[in-house]
Amino acid sequence: MRGGRHRGASGTARALRAAMAVAALAATGACGDRRDAADLAVGVAPFDQLRGMNVAALRSGGVRAMRAAAVPAPFEGLREPVGAFDVLYAIPGYDGSDGSWPNEDALVSHLEATRAWPSDSAALGAWRGAIRAIQDGMGQAPECADLAGPGYTARIAEWGHPGGWSVSTTFAPAVAGDSTLTPRHSIAVRREALTARLPQAGQPNPNDLPTWTRVGCQDAS
Repeated sequence: MRGGRHRGASGTARALRAAMAVAALAATGACGDRRDAADLAVGVAPFDQLRGMNVAALRSGGVRAMRAAAVPAPFEGLREPVGAFDVLYAIPGYDGSDGSWPNEDALVSHLEATRAWPSDSAALGAWRGAIRAIQDGMGQAPECADLAGPGYTARIAEWGHPGGWSVSTTFAPAVAGDSTLTPRHSIAVRREALTARLPQAGQPNPNDLPTWTRVGCQDAS
């Protein structure tokens, strides 16, 4: 996990993603409400193309029924291309290393759309554009943080929705010497804010998860 950034991940990164997804699912109550993906990540691609998808009750079988292009992503969930984005439907506890599909009743913990860019400046510009679009659509400013993990950094802007839902956009620059860590920006809809699931820098971190430091959004951008 790279603060909203996916890659051909190492076993350690996959384990971190799985641990955080399980934690998010454990914190989730009954999904009796309705949350349209396009109404949560309002005014921003590619979620405008996912209108009608009720993420509050979204399960693996529902993704397969609605999104014909979605395919298994071992240790993560299901993935599909939507325009220029790669969309992940994260499923806690899913393995898939044997080629199997997730159980149809498995709950999707979050959706994350990631786009790769040829340069850090292009990815940063796209991230800033996503901040403006989401802020305009929601009518409120985000809270921002710097994320730090083993060998990488990222920047995240988060907005809260009633009921604990969170929308975020993340910028991840390239990492020198690692061709899999190219510049990217992502947009995610989560049942709980990423900064609520990760430890703040300087706090106890027995699982060696990525940490975050609160910054002003002007400083982050």
